[in-house]
Amino acid sequence: MIYFDHAATSLPKSKIALEAFLNVANNYANASRGSYEPSLNASRLIYQTREDIKQYFHLQNGEVVFTSGATMSLNIIIKGMFDRNDHVITTTLEHNSVLRPLYEIEKKGVQIDFISFDNNGVIDIKECISKIKPSTKAIIMTMASNVLGTFQPIKEIAKIAHQHNLLIIVDVSQAVGHCNINMEELEIDILCFSGHKGLATPRGIGAIVMNKKYEITPLISGGSGFLSFEKKQPESLPEHLEAGSLPIELIASLQAAIKENKEKNFIKEQQLTTYFIEEVNKINNVNVLYPNNKNRCPLVSLHLNNISSDEIMDRLFQEYKICSRGGIHCAPLLHQQLHTENCGLLRFSFSNNNTLDEVKIAIKALKQIMEGV
Repeated sequence: MIYFDHAATSLPKSKIALEAFLNVANNYANASRGSYEPSLNASRLIYQTREDIKQYFHLQNGEVVFTSGATMSLNIIIKGMFDRNDHVITTTLEHNSVLRPLYEIEKKGVQIDFISFDNNGVIDIKECISKIKPSTKAIIMTMASNVLGTFQPIKEIAKIAHQHNLLIIVDVSQAVGHCNINMEELEIDILCFSGHKGLATPRGIGAIVMNKKYEITPLISGGSGFLSFEKKQPESLPEHLEAGSLPIELIASLQAAIKENKEKNFIKEQQLTTYFIEEVNKINNVNVLYPNNKNRCPLVSLHLNNISSDEIMDRLFQEYKICSRGGIHCAPLLHQQLHTENCGLLRFSFSNNNTLDEVKIAIKALKQIMEGV
């Protein structure tokens, strides 16, 4: 089997991350619930992982809140930060983990505006500026599209946001693990991510990373390990947004993956992506979306001349044991803008675990299939 669906989840998982998971699962107790060594070790691990995450994103100070992944992170932020008559700007590139929480708060009186992307797969900065109004509170957007792969001008948007006293909230799910992300340099206020994609952790761990404490209403409430007689969640972070026992096994896997990723060379992934784009573009009835935009994560989507992307995805696996991803990719507004709602797009996403020979096999297989349809 050849796996090209790392944008959905990485395979195989990081061996170092899995080893860390098992070690902690067998030797650590709950954090903040005891004064014995297995519990204290858990508390130390959690504290150090928060520090490691801040360092990984080049953040000297700030807050780290552990979550089950980017979807939970985005729900906490979107549902907890905005009030009736607030205005939020987002983009047509977004995943449903951004869109659906926004639609929910829209029903409660929060106003939402969308900015589109241009013929390079990049959002229109001028359109963004035109959407800002006195009630605008934040710009929420992806760093790299999970369908197009294109990196977005986060630094430029952040500067615009801060000129208007707005927050910039960024979903880095597709970018993390595939590039260096410097929160201070990019001027990101709040960042949300999952570990199971580019960092290759087990599923179920992610975080919210904030440059400072913000007023956020908790999405869930429960045990915190202290102030147990209080009727509401503690006001201090991270406990304000972390109810219940933290998954320390997964936190350990994230810490290990981050340390491993610091040593990663991103060049190989980019070389595989560039080669794939150049060669697959030669196949009849296959159109690469924005092939000239080299500023992308290792992800490429193909339009198959109105042939069902799901059909070609199925044939690639059934006939060649090649894993790709067809369909809408939980990004409906993007497909509406591209008019690909009916046929979808065929996505290939790469990692350092892939080889050039695997990419060549996929290109040959796709060519053979497309010649026969």
